[in-house]
Amino acid sequence: MKSKRWTTSNRVRMSVLSSSLSLTTSTASISQIRRARLVREKQQEEARANTRSMRARLAEACMEIGDTDDLDCGSNGGLDYSDGDRGTIGLPPLDEDNDDELDDELDDAHPVYSKYFQPFMHSQPRSHRRHDTRPRAQRNRHAHQAWQAQLPTLVDRYLAWKHNGPEELAGDHVFHVDVIGVFQYERHVNVIQKADESANAALLRVGLLGCSPSQPRIAIRLECLELYHQIRRRQLSFSLQAMMKVLCALQNITYSHHLRAQLSAAFDVYLNILRSVHTLLKQALGRDGPAWKLRGACPACAFEQPDEPPLSPARLHSMDGNQSAKRLDGSGSADSRLFHSDYFIPHTEVERFKDEVRDRPGEAAREKRFTTCTDNWTAAKAIEENQIQVFEQTGIFVMACRHGFVECIAEMKRSGELAKYGLAAVSRLLDVCGEDQAVGHDVGCASKKTIASSSLGNEVQEKRLKVVVNAFHGFAHNRLCQLENHPLYQVGFGNEDLETCEHIFSSSNNMAPLIRHASEFHWKQFLDLHFSQWDSDKYLELSRFLYNNYKQALYIIQTHLAELERFKRSKDITDDDFESWHREELEYLKRCAGESDATSIATQYVELLEKLNFAEATYGSVTQVPYLTYTPAEFTSTAGLNESARQGTNAINAEYASALRKYQLQLNVVANFERQHNITDRWTPLHREYINAREYTKHRAFIRAVEELEGLVVQRMFELSKANLAKTGYKMRKHISKAISRRSAAIRAALERYNKLAPRQRPPRPKLDYAEVIGYSLLGEFSLLKHSHYEILEKPWALPDNREMMMKYYKLQRSQEEITRLNVEIRRLQAWLDFDGERMKVAAQGFRDSGSSELAFEMESMYAERVRVNDFHRAQLQKIYEMPGYTGCRPIGYQPRVTGDGTGDEYEEDDSDDDDGEAFRLGDTLDRVPQY
Repeated sequence: MKSKRWTTSNRVRMSVLSSSLSLTTSTASISQIRRARLVREKQQEEARANTRSMRARLAEACMEIGDTDDLDCGSNGGLDYSDGDRGTIGLPPLDEDNDDELDDELDDAHPVYSKYFQPFMHSQPRSHRRHDTRPRAQRNRHAHQAWQAQLPTLVDRYLAWKHNGPEELAGDHVFHVDVIGVFQYERHVNVIQKADESANAALLRVGLLGCSPSQPRIAIRLECLELYHQIRRRQLSFSLQAMMKVLCALQNITYSHHLRAQLSAAFDVYLNILRSVHTLLKQALGRDGPAWKLRGACPACAFEQPDEPPLSPARLHSMDGNQSAKRLDGSGSADSRLFHSDYFIPHTEVERFKDEVRDRPGEAAREKRFTTCTDNWTAAKAIEENQIQVFEQTGIFVMACRHGFVECIAEMKRSGELAKYGLAAVSRLLDVCGEDQAVGHDVGCASKKTIASSSLGNEVQEKRLKVVVNAFHGFAHNRLCQLENHPLYQVGFGNEDLETCEHIFSSSNNMAPLIRHASEFHWKQFLDLHFSQWDSDKYLELSRFLYNNYKQALYIIQTHLAELERFKRSKDITDDDFESWHREELEYLKRCAGESDATSIATQYVELLEKLNFAEATYGSVTQVPYLTYTPAEFTSTAGLNESARQGTNAINAEYASALRKYQLQLNVVANFERQHNITDRWTPLHREYINAREYTKHRAFIRAVEELEGLVVQRMFELSKANLAKTGYKMRKHISKAISRRSAAIRAALERYNKLAPRQRPPRPKLDYAEVIGYSLLGEFSLLKHSHYEILEKPWALPDNREMMMKYYKLQRSQEEITRLNVEIRRLQAWLDFDGERMKVAAQGFRDSGSSELAFEMESMYAERVRVNDFHRAQLQKIYEMPGYTGCRPIGYQPRVTGDGTGDEYEEDDSDDDDGEAFRLGDTLDRVPQY
């Protein structure tokens, strides 16, 4: 028997799981595994030797250039070639709060000494860096809570530094940070910290702000943050990344994404500090809260004076939507912060009106024929079928006063310009401003009906809100809409074009690329920052606005008044004739737009009666055959009538049943129509109403085709005169041209319908050529109008000379109204200049009495800024007072402020790019730069 022996195999089966999660199975001998291990250990030893060699060469290179500050000597006297806390030479240290987020950025960084340092950086582990396992959203939330907890202290430290300068003192603890300034990057700056204060409070005492709330390793000088703050307010497209790259270039350090993240974190905190300070100041002045934007932000609109003449409308506003300020859904999802702004209407307030249009489809359908001018406008489509779901915010809806001050904003979410945004803005307007307000909208004709049919309808009627179309947008509407809704024909609107929102959007559009991928917090924060600067600019330009409008109104009055007087004497007409011409044109276009209800009812009734007569005659013709006659050949010996005879009998019975059914159905239709319209006696062909309606019915299709074509051609001719308006920009001219092109397409379709019906008339009417019709420029050239239902050529308002003078008459009326409104607004601004300064002085004294000396200094700084701007307003108002033709009040004993050489010429330059009061803080802080 063979003995059992134990054996050991010299081969091993191995399964290896790769980084891509693929399982590889192989078989190798023990000797092969041993050899592979020896090769791997040899490679590691060579790598360590190379690392030591490169450390030595790096140290030698540092000593050659004289940079020995970072060379640490160990206890044995040797050099420690590591870079200490810095993972990459040439990059500032990372804040501990953001270490985990920046691992990937450091892996891709390009250090200064990359030739020697790159292998070491990738071969050695970063043992000094802590791996944070918390989700990014949780880390951001904790950081925000930490910042908010120390915000009151930071505000106090900021005010103390700004007005008292850096504070030097001895403390219990010293820590060091790397400091980024405008022109210098300083490493290992010592900061003294008290026992009872946070690190950032200690930093603010010396004019620095850390980039993390708890353990900042990088700090940024407040002058640097203020510089970017002022740049960003005036140049919307200048991003944080661009600013950080500029600083890196000035300081000769390598740019990395984590540096931009540090600047972003510090800038958010800095803006929060500034907002907190401004909130305290506004509360002391009584100018805080969302209602202030409507109640008092514009002194020319809201600072009413006793015994001033009443204005109707009391104030003029403009509202419109813009879809450039989009934000992608999901952008910045890890940032859960909420930004509260006095500009924005809360989303819950907007959603109150989300079903206002859906609940009234019948009313919208009944008004459809009167709002055809808005069919091509995106804003007029209350409910969009294809909404862009990729965006969370699809734009903003803005309301502003006629002087340009932004009054409220609604963020448009996952939709176009829906009716609910306009309704929310109008609701806030009515709540704050009250009665007799006027609003201009590019689709005011549709908005007016939407508002009237909404839940605000009764309040709008009680408070006499007027909704019109904007001046230049109105020229793209049809002529009927212009006569009803254009500001030129609205009493009390002056020369205001109500296109303020277009100017606002032309500026805010520059910010769109930077906020497209931002978080919701940053999206709203930068919009708030921009509109705050916009309002400051509008306040600076307010007196110039009044001066230019007064000058324009006086020029129109001077040129048009004499010309109109000569024309009225030559034509023996009065101002009442111009008004009557306007009413006649409006009535004419309304008749062309649709027939009267009485005519429509009579026509429908006659058509139903004729259908009833036809059904009765058909039924009578079927029942007039009392007997059926058959021949013997049609019978069979067993089945009676043959198949063909039976089919004939069934057909006659079916025809009889069908005629009876149609007759009964039509009889019921006529009876129901008579009950609905209270017709007691059925009309017969001998009734006069029946005869007139039947004659109209014969030519109804042709008459409607002629009237439709006539109205379109007349509207196109009138709109052609608007395409070349003086001072009309290229974009607006192109927009008007597109509207005229759409009108031309409608004319072609109407002309085809006319040419089909013209030969059928008695006598036959001539066909018309499209090229001939589209080239008409005068009403006298329209030979087709001679066949119209209305005699337009006999109307005086149709003559070109009369039309031109009628337009000048209305411009003259609006200019005189503009003078009246400007006189009131100039008096309000003059009173505001005195009130504003005194109010700030009282608030500063109140802060000083309460022991808040820093806030008193801040209020005095605001007062100094406002004095400079108000002095500019006083100089502009003085120019208005001295203007020939000025009819308003002049202040008693007013003396203009004399500066410079005593002439005041520094205020004469008409420069629209003047800086506002915020530039004061920029100059003040930049003066501190050389001392660091």
